[in-house]
Amino acid sequence: MAREHARTQPVSLFAAMASLSPLKTTSDLDWEGLWAPYDEGTYTTALDLLKPDDVVLDIGAGDLRFARQAARRVRRVFAIERSREVLSAGASQDGDPENLTVLCADALTLPYPEGITVAVLLMRHCRHFKDYVARLRAAGCRRLITNARWGMDVECLPLDPQPPYWMAPGGWYACACGAVGFKVPPEGLPADALDSTFSVEDCPACLASRVVPIALAGSRR
Repeated sequence: MAREHARTQPVSLFAAMASLSPLKTTSDLDWEGLWAPYDEGTYTTALDLLKPDDVVLDIGAGDLRFARQAARRVRRVFAIERSREVLSAGASQDGDPENLTVLCADALTLPYPEGITVAVLLMRHCRHFKDYVARLRAAGCRRLITNARWGMDVECLPLDPQPPYWMAPGGWYACACGAVGFKVPPEGLPADALDSTFSVEDCPACLASRVVPIALAGSRR
């Protein structure tokens, strides 16, 4: 699920990026359409966060290298990948585990299977994080293993509602919309501000995303 080869064809990151004209604007889907394998440490960290009884939804599964490993550890894996070319490039001559179901589709529109307990989203260039979170919550998924918010380390995000931003003490925060930041309260930072990260909802980025469309709509009147 490392996402840095072009999903339209299994080519190198360099070739994929070179094909993008500097005169063109790279769309959200262009960024999410890049795929490449991550280092083994990233996969190992994500795998270690799985539980034996989990039903896993692997979003943007690429060549299935993570999904196949996960299938050996959990009850069942559903792997979603929108590129047939990438899936074909990763096809195994030995076949796939019986508890692995591969779905060639767009994870932003495909109805999610029932009973998923955890989703895996290893996509550093993710531009639709809040949409995935909303769809996973609606499907009853409980946890999300991802590197999409920070773009670095893998975290396990609980998908139950989180406290609003205004309730968070000072320090690092990560929002359900995918935004991250550092909050400095008027009374100053607590002593452990640099050592903790708080999961929140309705952060300043959420507010801005709601205000901008309203402002644009008003300007057209």
